[in-house]
Amino acid sequence: MIGSGVTFTYLHSFRDLELILAPFTPTPAQPKTTYIDIPGSDGQLDLTEAHGEVRYKNRDLTFVFTVAPTSEMTFDEKVTQISNALNGRKRQIILDRDPEYYWWGRLTVNEYLQDKKLKQITITAVVEPYKYRVAETSKTFALTETAENIYLNNGRKSVIPIIDCTADNTVIEYEGRTFTLNAGTHRLSDIMFHEGENILTLSGSGEVTFRYREGEL
Repeated sequence: MIGSGVTFTYLHSFRDLELILAPFTPTPAQPKTTYIDIPGSDGQLDLTEAHGEVRYKNRDLTFVFTVAPTSEMTFDEKVTQISNALNGRKRQIILDRDPEYYWWGRLTVNEYLQDKKLKQITITAVVEPYKYRVAETSKTFALTETAENIYLNNGRKSVIPIIDCTADNTVIEYEGRTFTLNAGTHRLSDIMFHEGENILTLSGSGEVTFRYREGEL
């Protein structure tokens, strides 16, 4: 569909740059695996999750564009425009077909190709392995002196939430530990949300808000 494409932070490939995106499929994230041979034993020792969870390599994305036939620029002018706007820049990358998520990474204008029928520009991106929700997850809870359980769902990537408290002596219990927070904004490495449902117990006065950005593979 003409007009469908990709947004690089604030520049849309078709509407702003007059580029038509060829069919695109993202490369899958590759896990960082570690195997060690143990003499005298069968198989290998798998240390991939030795630090608690699987880690992933950056992804390499390749976008092939054709200059729209309606463009009034010469190919040299278009090359200059695209290079100035994108080459070497670190950008948020959002596909029209997947507008709720973005990748984050650095762009390279990788190839220019011109013949009598076709004017193509290839842009590659080295991005983080996870794609992130455009909208930050934010949940607010009113507190009472009676402790109550709350349930917060998170995506595939573990994340440390930002916690905003409106009153002193906000008590949070999570994974067997208790934290007492004063009014203000907090980010505690000991409160890390994992994939799926995370259960916390809250008590105190005022309100507490949890903010975090979910990541998926």
